[in-house]
Amino acid sequence: MVELLKTRYLGLDLSSPIIVGSCPLTIESEAVRQMVGAGAGAIVLPSVLKEQIVHAKLKETDPLRAIEESGYQPQQDKYNGGVEHYLDTIRHLKSGQSVPVIASMNGGVTGDWIEYAKGIENAGADALELNWQPMLTSPGEPAASIEEKLCALVRDLTGMLQIPVAVKLSQRFTNLASVAHQLQHAGAAGLILFTHLPRWDVSVERMHWTCRWELSPLDSLGGILEGIVRARTGGLEIPIAASGGVRSAEHAIKAMIAGADAVMVTSEVYREGPDVIRKMVDGLTRFIENSRHDTLEHFLESRPEVELGPERLMRLEYVDPLTRSTHYPDPTPIPASDVGDASGHRR
Repeated sequence: MVELLKTRYLGLDLSSPIIVGSCPLTIESEAVRQMVGAGAGAIVLPSVLKEQIVHAKLKETDPLRAIEESGYQPQQDKYNGGVEHYLDTIRHLKSGQSVPVIASMNGGVTGDWIEYAKGIENAGADALELNWQPMLTSPGEPAASIEEKLCALVRDLTGMLQIPVAVKLSQRFTNLASVAHQLQHAGAAGLILFTHLPRWDVSVERMHWTCRWELSPLDSLGGILEGIVRARTGGLEIPIAASGGVRSAEHAIKAMIAGADAVMVTSEVYREGPDVIRKMVDGLTRFIENSRHDTLEHFLESRPEVELGPERLMRLEYVDPLTRSTHYPDPTPIPASDVGDASGHRR
């Protein structure tokens, strides 16, 4: 089964295309042991935040300024273990697990905070994931300027590291294919589509907008598939990992047909526990065994390419289903009431 599902992502050999996405579960040794035992091909650590790194740099000389200028808050350390312990976590996991350990950093623009990536590399991480979160921007700043800031950050990171750097993007780009190709030229070794975004709301009492973090909605795969197809337009050569809404082997297969080389599972581990990984691996194994493909790698090689055509044909894929049916199913999911424990088990 290991040979059947083996694949490559960011130049790394994976025993399966199922990757546990960035989350606090992946810094817990026992949770990681269970997820790897269930068949995970790699794990991604929770992101170290720019705010934490800047605070750690400033506090040695000016603790008050460190608090005021960094944006650091103590609860950030509970999320990822803190800057001081993050590197030890990498070393510990690398000594006890055979799968690739991918570290993660979260920030918006380049600066000396990215030097922390050297420590990540020296600690033994197999790759680095840059989680790029969109910010509120001035209406006078054009999209090209925002894209260039992202590419500059990637160029600086890849210029200082030997390990591969993948970029986790949001869906908020006018031309995702253009951004994907720009990042490839900037040195990115892969893309993760897409970064998890908080749910925005407005507090009536406070008369202010708020946001909160939730698990990925149960019916969110469609937007991920669309993004992968768009990013693949024009023959993108770097690998893509699908992220956000992958819940089953069928979802993984769909994502890979769309153009993903691996899939990241996070929310479903919180809902169902590590055994969801085993179910996905078993489902993928059955799919390959019952198909005309000898291995997963052979399956990936047979995928259709994304080809551009005349506007009338490109619009037809949108217009035809819009006008063909008068019945529109309601995909609204029933919210899950179960909550996982620290190891991701349902309780």
